[in-house]
Amino acid sequence: MHLAHHLTEIGRLQAEPTARIVALRTADPDPDGDPVELLEAEQDIRADHEALVVLLSQQWGEPKTVDLDALLPDAGDPVRPKEEEGVQLPEPERTLCWRVAELAVWTVGERWTGVGLARRGEGMPFQLLAAVGERGRRTPSLLG
Repeated sequence: MHLAHHLTEIGRLQAEPTARIVALRTADPDPDGDPVELLEAEQDIRADHEALVVLLSQQWGEPKTVDLDALLPDAGDPVRPKEEEGVQLPEPERTLCWRVAELAVWTVGERWTGVGLARRGEGMPFQLLAAVGERGRRTPSLLG
């Protein structure tokens, strides 16, 4: 597991003034390769995610689990610029909706921090993502 690295990256995200998403870990084995290798890579990232949620929960309390599927209608088309569509969802929530189905979210100080597993669509690598919102902005569960 890469938990020390993940915690360091989340600390960096929180230190930055802007909302952002970062890939903590990516499993990108050959999709046409050994199925056992694919499964092992996915299991490793899932284990990191579970362990990271436990560690962050010990530090910040239990997270809210947010179903980002419910926010997809407000996320617009992931390819077109949001200005062209009148999209209501800000970044990083917009991008998260297209990548992550479920996000564990904590309110830390004046902003939210979340972690989730990303893999929506064929050919997308399986990733462990972390994100932070802008200061003073509500958590994704309260948007919309």
